[in-house]
Amino acid sequence: MDFLDFIFPKTCVSCGRIGAYICKSCFSKIEFVENPVCPECQRQAIGGKTHSGCQKRYGLDGLIVATKYKGPVKAAIQKIKYRFAWDLHKILLDLIADSLWRFDFPKDVILLAIPLHARRENWRGFNQAEILAKDLARRFGEKYQSRLLIRTADTKTQVGLSREKRKANIRGAFNLSQNSKVKGQNFILVDDVFTTGATMKEAAKVLKHAGAKSVWALAVALD
Repeated sequence: MDFLDFIFPKTCVSCGRIGAYICKSCFSKIEFVENPVCPECQRQAIGGKTHSGCQKRYGLDGLIVATKYKGPVKAAIQKIKYRFAWDLHKILLDLIADSLWRFDFPKDVILLAIPLHARRENWRGFNQAEILAKDLARRFGEKYQSRLLIRTADTKTQVGLSREKRKANIRGAFNLSQNSKVKGQNFILVDDVFTTGATMKEAAKVLKHAGAKSVWALAVALD
């Protein structure tokens, strides 16, 4: 335990026990996604690849996800978003890293974070998806591009919206920065939670229209 941990001890986000953000007991309750699923129908899919029958011309090519969005993982993600405990991302990063072997995604990839609108990012002070994407790229020696995708619309939160309302809410929310090099490239979009995938799919559509070879989604948790 370092000095800061002594003065400001870490407490488990799930049970409140002092010592770690997720204690051993609560960590054992995390539900991992042991069988990859298709991003369209969320049924089991080999390596997380989109089923041929679900594939869309401008859609996602696969989904990488580590855990279910419940219990301590849900508590950790919510604490990052709404209580600004950004250093919790290190735990989420490890959850993703330990699960990557299950997924058959392209090896030559560029990681992109799902961007926040500038107003929301300024208010929060950081984008948790960007922190995860940068650290994943650093850990695995992959490329990371910042600000290639731009969020041009300050959409309301997707929480609580139906599938169709999520699609409508996020439609047209993204654009590409000037002089962006997309054609022929493989991308992995990074975010914290994958629910219906509306946000990831809208971003993938923008990339595919610009000539991206493939676009995968990566999230810590599946809701």
